[in-house]
Amino acid sequence: MTNFPMSKYFISNFILLALVAVISSCSTEPPADLIVTNAKIYTVDEANPMVEAIAVRDGKIVGLGTSSEIEKLKGDKTKVIDAAGKLVLPGFVDSHIHAFWGGQRLTEVDLNRSKTIEELKNTLSNWITEKQISPGTPIWGVGPFPSPTLFGGEGWPTKEILDEAAPENPVVLSRGGAHALWLNSLALKESGIVKGMPQLEGGEIVFDAKTGEPTGILKENAQDLATNSISHPIDMEAIFKMTQQHANSLGLTSITTMPLTPQAGLSILKKMNNEGTLTLRTNLGYAPTQLDSLIAAGAKTSDGDDMIQTGPIKIFMDGSLGALSAFMYEPFTDNPGNSGIGRYEKEDLNALVEKANANNFQVAIHAIGDKAVTWALDAIEVAQKKSGNKSLRNRVEHNTVNILSDTKRFGELGVVASMQPHITGNQEYREKRLGTERGHQVDMWKTLLENNAMLAWSTDWPVSSLNPIDIIYDIVTRYEEQRLPMKDAIKYYTYGSSYASHSEKTKGTLEMGKLGDMVILSQDLLTIPTEDIKKTEVLYTIVGGKVVYHK
Repeated sequence: MTNFPMSKYFISNFILLALVAVISSCSTEPPADLIVTNAKIYTVDEANPMVEAIAVRDGKIVGLGTSSEIEKLKGDKTKVIDAAGKLVLPGFVDSHIHAFWGGQRLTEVDLNRSKTIEELKNTLSNWITEKQISPGTPIWGVGPFPSPTLFGGEGWPTKEILDEAAPENPVVLSRGGAHALWLNSLALKESGIVKGMPQLEGGEIVFDAKTGEPTGILKENAQDLATNSISHPIDMEAIFKMTQQHANSLGLTSITTMPLTPQAGLSILKKMNNEGTLTLRTNLGYAPTQLDSLIAAGAKTSDGDDMIQTGPIKIFMDGSLGALSAFMYEPFTDNPGNSGIGRYEKEDLNALVEKANANNFQVAIHAIGDKAVTWALDAIEVAQKKSGNKSLRNRVEHNTVNILSDTKRFGELGVVASMQPHITGNQEYREKRLGTERGHQVDMWKTLLENNAMLAWSTDWPVSSLNPIDIIYDIVTRYEEQRLPMKDAIKYYTYGSSYASHSEKTKGTLEMGKLGDMVILSQDLLTIPTEDIKKTEVLYTIVGGKVVYHK
């Protein structure tokens, strides 16, 4: 056998082919965990607003493009969703809900649908029977008050109505906005509320003008008398799981939850996250009473990871329009002499905001009345001047009624307007409560944007529906002078709310390297007639590339 020496040409080609093979093997991407193809994907990224397909691996977006391009990332174990032309959006982010309270509400008696007093009493007594609630066991729930239609006058009910329906159980009903409670006689007794007792600062025990006896209504801080005295045993993990399931079914992938025993809530969230059952990214707000312990622990806003973050310090400055306790410059048109309730003295509010900001905590100030909004902005401005820090993205929650000059201050101070478009009622109601001029200074979304403010949408659930579609409908239809285009309605429900929680670099838009959180809808919100918006349903909710809800 004759041996031929290899030529230099053959050797060099062999080496070149080997190098190409090595480079090719190094550049081959591993397959995606999930891909969505044949979709209309609105990314909310101005640089690349529309694509047809998306790929997610290890929780992050690794591909955006045409279906043929993205299908190259398909492997044997890749989950493939053919969207059949449906609209895909970034997952919805609700910037203000009460996750544990909302889950709790799902377990309580709901009397809000009652059209008459008799219907209300029958619903309550039947609920006691059906649930086999023993005498003496407290009953918590929600009721339709104030309501002039049901109760006459200014619409505030009295304890006697509940006494007739539940004579053997303490009953505590909250109005939808949680700024007033309605108690029966047994609940008043357990709360230690009696004729002639002093009022609490920042709250009101309503007494009968003739007899001096408590009527059963507690407003604002006076509610603490009942909530601190009457037991309400709850399984926090169970109710958060109910909230999570409900939220995921509506396309929500992230929330900011405002305080309700947040320390206990944090332990529940960590447990679920360790078990792999947490499917709702949660930014956790805290109460002012916890600020000192948080500072001592070295905590600050934005600590945490992609699933659980430390959120803002939530401060209640006033009440609500419905409870006639929003803090206003001028009295309510339909309740002369009443300008609402300020729950802080101005100096105390300033000191609290300054302390929080000085220790790197964002504040989220509940301010519904126009005077409450001014005081909130004043406090933030004072804190910023002392600390020099404008990067905390302090927030005003609700921001319902504005004087025009305050709409300019949001952008100037870098304050986020976290607003709930589904809450404030129609124009007729607003003008009845506030008068014609102030009735047009409600939910000034467009004016705020024109003055360079950042908006963040939310629901305040369970105060209103948790469904983002309901909110989007209101934004694009309800206020003729303030309504916004659909793309803005979507943008501030994804990017805006992510910005409010300092997380817009990881979510809120669909971009390479960001979290694979998205929702697939049954209708194209960008093109359908407005009258069809509320018919839109969620088909898929995806968190980090994993399907957490499928209709």
